[in-house]
Amino acid sequence: MIKVHRILLASSLAATASLMINAAAFAGSTATVNLSGTVPAALPITLSPAPDAGSLPLTPGNAYTGIKIAAISGLLTNSGNGLKVTVTSASNWRLVSGSNFIEFGGLGEALGADATSSNASMRSPSYYDSNPLQLTRSSSAGVAPASSIFISFTIPPNQAAGTYTGSITFTAYDN
Repeated sequence: MIKVHRILLASSLAATASLMINAAAFAGSTATVNLSGTVPAALPITLSPAPDAGSLPLTPGNAYTGIKIAAISGLLTNSGNGLKVTVTSASNWRLVSGSNFIEFGGLGEALGADATSSNASMRSPSYYDSNPLQLTRSSSAGVAPASSIFISFTIPPNQAAGTYTGSITFTAYDN
């Protein structure tokens, strides 16, 4: 009788093992869902035109240096590499009236939105076609310093009369 029990026990164990092995063979197929998302760059910028920006002095024969045109503030980035601000001009660094124009002679910046004069040398505006502003930048996440932007220009004595307009665009980017 003991022998019969041993045989039944052995055959039960063998049958159970066989079922366990075959259970894996009947498992369903699997699929994977890949997840992805992007945290957008946080790059707010506040540009406040200076009072003189909309009514520049344009007296023929005069040179104007360090005319404040704007204050940049509110710069913030969530990039660990910081931010930079580029400057472009749709009017090719000119004030334009029909076919007449007045070229910007220089563009400069000073730290602080309340600065009253550029503490850096005025650079040729074309310098900024391939270089960001030097003072309004950061190298880590957080707030970048505010700054003031200045231009210089000379009105030739025989400059044609007219209303001259132009624009400068400031764009914040991650470094």
